[in-house]
Amino acid sequence: MCTKITYASYGSKTELVNDQFDLNISRQSIYLHEKELSPQYIYNKEQEILKQIKKLDIKPSGYYNYDEEYIKISSKIYVRLALIDAVTKMIINDELIPKSQFNKEYIEKFLTESTKDIKLNTIITDGHRSYPEIIERIGAKHQLCTFHIMQNLMTKLNPYIHKKERSIESLKEANEKKEAKIEELKSKMPLKRGRPKKSDKKAINNIEKRKKLKQEIDENKEKIREYKAKIKEHTEYKETIRKIFRAKTLKTAMKYFHQLYDKLDELPTIIQNFIKTLTKKIDKTLEYTKDKNIPKTNNLVELLFKVTFPGKIKRIYRTYAGAITQIKLDDLKWIEHNILEKSSKNKTIS
Repeated sequence: MCTKITYASYGSKTELVNDQFDLNISRQSIYLHEKELSPQYIYNKEQEILKQIKKLDIKPSGYYNYDEEYIKISSKIYVRLALIDAVTKMIINDELIPKSQFNKEYIEKFLTESTKDIKLNTIITDGHRSYPEIIERIGAKHQLCTFHIMQNLMTKLNPYIHKKERSIESLKEANEKKEAKIEELKSKMPLKRGRPKKSDKKAINNIEKRKKLKQEIDENKEKIREYKAKIKEHTEYKETIRKIFRAKTLKTAMKYFHQLYDKLDELPTIIQNFIKTLTKKIDKTLEYTKDKNIPKTNNLVELLFKVTFPGKIKRIYRTYAGAITQIKLDDLKWIEHNILEKSSKNKTIS
């Protein structure tokens, strides 16, 4: 029960049990107790939850989010694969395997076995190359996560924009220094009426220096205007791309897509390359516009990862068995909170 509530070391659990029940049990006894009885406890909880799910008539919707995450346990890398119902939030399958076992064939095996004998309509994933072929083979529609697609764009666009912004700041700072230098030169050589005499080399030299500085300031201002225009141009194209994925209908989404595709050769390189890539998978990006049950992002399964095995926990576990136990207990907690409690409340309200 302690493990289900939060992570605690065996030392902490030992102190908790001894303080609570006025005992003097060793850490080793606590470890052996949990090792022996955890599987039975988890099995009993699973059976209890399955009965409640059956009673509430919660069935797989056919729409599922799928993703993987990497977990390091005692210097070894493991891969966690999870399939979750996009409508009911029910965890369909959740596995942790050594990285050496993880490949395209295992993904297909996992998805095939997970969706066997249940309703299957659409699977939502990120943009991994192997997914389209696998999902087509198992007979499902494929929706690509639009959040990840935008992330791919921003990975290239943000550095470009930030570089231009830094250049603008540098040019502004340079101009401030040049303007200060001009004022300094003016103070050293006050202006007189008319042109200085040819013999007044000092005054002529002062004026030439100020002219040169003024010219450099103007050139910098022109560069600033140019950089600002580039930033504005890229930002406007980014917003048009966002509109593709925010559109509620396929017609509207394709309208925004063609606004960019029809002038492909005129687009900035970053936007042009993005649209070329998007063209190859635009159909899988917009499945959500044809069916309201299809989410446009894979955020639900990523939320499952963060809630059931957050980063601070990943770095703690030293054994595969311990990590598995924690994941299973947190999965049960997820189902109780997100499905059973909410379903019961909804039935009560009805």
